[in-house]
Amino acid sequence: MSHLLKDNKYLIKLIRYFIILTVLSLFLFGFYFYSGSKIIYILFSFLNIYLLIFAFRKKAIFFETFFALLLFLGFWFKFTLTISFTDGVFREGVGSFDYKPESFDYSLIVSIIGIMPLIICGHLREFFFYYPKKIKKIQFKNNFFNKYRKKILLIFIILILSVIILNINFMIYQKGLLPLDNYNFFMSGIVKWMLLFGLTSIASFIIFLEISVLKKIFNFTIIISIIEIFLSSLSMISRGMIFNSSSIIFGIYKLSKKSGKLLNIKKLTLYILLTFILFYISVISVNYLRVNYFYVGKSAIEAEKIIPNNETITETPKKKEFNIINSNNELFFLAINRWVGIDAIFAVSQQRKILNYDLLLKALKEKPDKNEPTFYEKTFKLENFLQGIQYENVKGNTLTGIIAFLFYSGSFTFLFFGMFILNLFATLLEIISFYASRHNLIFTAIIGQVIAFRYIHFGYLPSQSYLLLGSIILTILFSAIFVKFFLKQ
Repeated sequence: MSHLLKDNKYLIKLIRYFIILTVLSLFLFGFYFYSGSKIIYILFSFLNIYLLIFAFRKKAIFFETFFALLLFLGFWFKFTLTISFTDGVFREGVGSFDYKPESFDYSLIVSIIGIMPLIICGHLREFFFYYPKKIKKIQFKNNFFNKYRKKILLIFIILILSVIILNINFMIYQKGLLPLDNYNFFMSGIVKWMLLFGLTSIASFIIFLEISVLKKIFNFTIIISIIEIFLSSLSMISRGMIFNSSSIIFGIYKLSKKSGKLLNIKKLTLYILLTFILFYISVISVNYLRVNYFYVGKSAIEAEKIIPNNETITETPKKKEFNIINSNNELFFLAINRWVGIDAIFAVSQQRKILNYDLLLKALKEKPDKNEPTFYEKTFKLENFLQGIQYENVKGNTLTGIIAFLFYSGSFTFLFFGMFILNLFATLLEIISFYASRHNLIFTAIIGQVIAFRYIHFGYLPSQSYLLLGSIILTILFSAIFVKFFLKQ
């Protein structure tokens, strides 16, 4: 972002100093309150703080940026804030974790081993590939895009509304809910793909062509793409709007920088501001829907309070009225606690006597069962984490994340090399998407973000990962076909 702020170097310095001061302050608090080995906490902190530098270095690819940020938030950020500014209890499910200093130390070591491969893989990748400094202008065959741009936008808007209305009316895909009917696999698959990243991928190509062919950034198109993500999130009852929207904006920033610096600070500020306003509205709205529609009748912040000795305190479910103060408190609670990462490490590492490759194979064979807790919840004593659900089509799951899942093996060596291979695989997919889409950095950013999001939220029905992987590969294939038939070489 430095090229957008080149006329105000003091603002750049102010932002940098603010980040450094904030992180350093959090580190000092965490160092003081950490009950285990201070050396291990220093190593854990150093590695995670370096993740921030690693995420935004000049040669970073999108997967590395998004995955590094999600790891930082799910591990160091969440851990440090919890032990420093709350009662020190992790409320996203830690099984039988005993909160002893040596247990904390062991869990942080597991986290360090799991995070390191991303950094190593990223720096090795720099020797073989990094994005070019400039993206060349491309052209449509027969001037197609110039002639039909407005009609393409109209069709895209109609497609957005059709998918959203279809999903709301028939409840085809809503997070935490099972479908009310056995819909056609092909139809439901298309709707799910559209909502998750299909519509966003289409938007990325429209914006890419506007920038690359017309050499202009149109506010209307970008605002429509952000609104699409907002509406899709609401229809899915999802609080994840920020992920797709951030990949769109980050991709636009990168593409603009390499295509003639078309983006200015005013436009970037507009997109970021709109994204955060809609994100705030979406989170508040989804929280209200989840509390009163299919959760336990309580907000997460008022739900069962888990204390170290595994006792629970529960309330009688009752309908909640909308209250802006409670909603903001809920948002603050989620901002600290809902990142996936360190909690699952606690739950898994505490049961290290049962960890082995057989357990990992059993987890890979998990089958869906709406009436039973997940394999992770049953194995690591999280069965009572979600209670009091009102409707039989509700299925809430606790996720492990890829690091905790690989540590089912109980092997540090397997964890390290498993993470290295998975990071390498994600890197290759992003590079392929870059070339297949004719250097469309917006589309590439979406693919990198989707893979990073899947890794950090890994754990439930791992054998079905081929569905998402298949949809990613097909999306990349469609982009390659589009480029082949419609763009000039």
